[in-house]
Amino acid sequence: MKLHIIEGYIQNIHLAEYEHGCLLLDGCCRVDIDIIQHFFMNTLNRPISDLKLVVVTHMHPDHAGCALTLKKISGCKILSGRMTDSYFKTQWYAGIKGSIAHIVDMALALWVANRLGKKKRNIWYPKYLSADIYLSDNETIPGFEDWKIMHTPGHTDRDISVYNENEKLIYVADLIVRVKQQLVPPFPVYLPNAYKNSLVKVKKFNEFRFLMAHVSPMRLAKSDIDAVIERAPSTPKTNLNAVKNKIRRIYQLPKS
Repeated sequence: MKLHIIEGYIQNIHLAEYEHGCLLLDGCCRVDIDIIQHFFMNTLNRPISDLKLVVVTHMHPDHAGCALTLKKISGCKILSGRMTDSYFKTQWYAGIKGSIAHIVDMALALWVANRLGKKKRNIWYPKYLSADIYLSDNETIPGFEDWKIMHTPGHTDRDISVYNENEKLIYVADLIVRVKQQLVPPFPVYLPNAYKNSLVKVKKFNEFRFLMAHVSPMRLAKSDIDAVIERAPSTPKTNLNAVKNKIRRIYQLPKS
C-alpha cells in the first residue's frame, strides 16, 4: 500500500493506492474532482476507474462534496457508517433546519478557502447521501481488508474514522484541527459528550500516525489528545448557537 497526500481545495486528500485499485479516505470538495482526475492521470498513470471506493466520514462539503461525482465518472462505490440508534437514521441535512445548515456549512467552507487564499468556487453538493456500503464500528472495509472503520461522533452525529493496523495509520477527518499552532476541537461540535468519548477512543492509537483533514500527518501522544479533551466544549457549539449568541451580544439580549 502506498499513501498519497494531495492538497485539496481546503483540506488534505488521502488516497491509499494498491495494485488492485485505490481507496479514497474521504469524499473531498466538489471542486477537487479536477485535482483527483489530474493526479490519477499524470502522477499515478492510472485510469480514474482504478478508484474503487470512496469513504465519506461525515456530510460536510469538504468530506462529502465530491463523492457522488466520483462515483459517476469512475464507477466506484461509496462507504459510510451504519448508525444503529434510531436518532441517527435520518439524513444529516434533513428538514428545514438541515437545509439551512447545508447552506451555512458551504458558506463556512468558502470562508476557510478565503482564509487560505483560495479563489471562491462553486462547492454546492447534494445534501443527501445514499452510500453503497454501510459499516458498523470496527468492521472491515470490503476490498481493502487492512482498513477498518470506527465511529467517532461529536463534530456531527455520524462521523467515522478509518484505521490501518498494519501500516499504523488512522484518519480522523475533522476530529482534531489546528488553530494558532494548537491542536483543538473542530467547529461545530454538536454532541460534546460523544465528542470527548471519541477522543478517548482514539487515544489507544497513540503509536499510529494520525492523518487529519486540516493538519499535517503526525504522531499524537496520549497527552496531546488529553489536551484536546480539556479544550472540548461542555455544551453544543453549533452554527445556529453561534448566530444566536452573536445576536444576543449585538442587541444585549438576556440568555433564554
